[in-house]
Amino acid sequence: MRRNSVVSDTPPGAVENVQKLFLENQAGLYGYVLSIVRDFSLAQDIVQDTFLIVSRKAAQFDPKTNFIAWVYTIARYEALSSMRRLARPALAEETLQLLFAQQEPGVSEHTIELVRACMQKLTPNVRRMLNLRYEDALKPAEIARLLGWTSNAVSVAICRARLELRKCVKWSQQTEDPYIPDPV
Repeated sequence: MRRNSVVSDTPPGAVENVQKLFLENQAGLYGYVLSIVRDFSLAQDIVQDTFLIVSRKAAQFDPKTNFIAWVYTIARYEALSSMRRLARPALAEETLQLLFAQQEPGVSEHTIELVRACMQKLTPNVRRMLNLRYEDALKPAEIARLLGWTSNAVSVAICRARLELRKCVKWSQQTEDPYIPDPV
């Protein structure tokens, strides 16, 4: 297939430019998609589909805007579409929005590993609560019923746990000393 048949009315070099930017950010994008679909091969397929879409829509990208945000948005919609098409459970849309609102596009693999390590430093009950909220997409009221807490206590504990994770990741990025979490 000729390159011109992929994208019509695209300025010369636009396709190559977005493809180059895409390839530079592909590893982070894969991690992002994997966090949504939780399936390695499906994540690879979605990243490949996103590459094709980005190539087709190269003329729509304004170089003065945030390329990573544009690509991550396309990838998110592709991931959600794939999950619906395959009838696989995904994180609830509002949970995804919450997580993505707090996550900068292009989070490195190193940062993801730091978050995983920091999660292990939290107490088992706090880890369980975060998993119920973000993996199982339960609302604080539902988590409260399961744990025998009040809804407000769950919301506060989740907020404190997220703050603790941020502090742990920041600490770990700045020093090799072990991080000692505050009680949540």
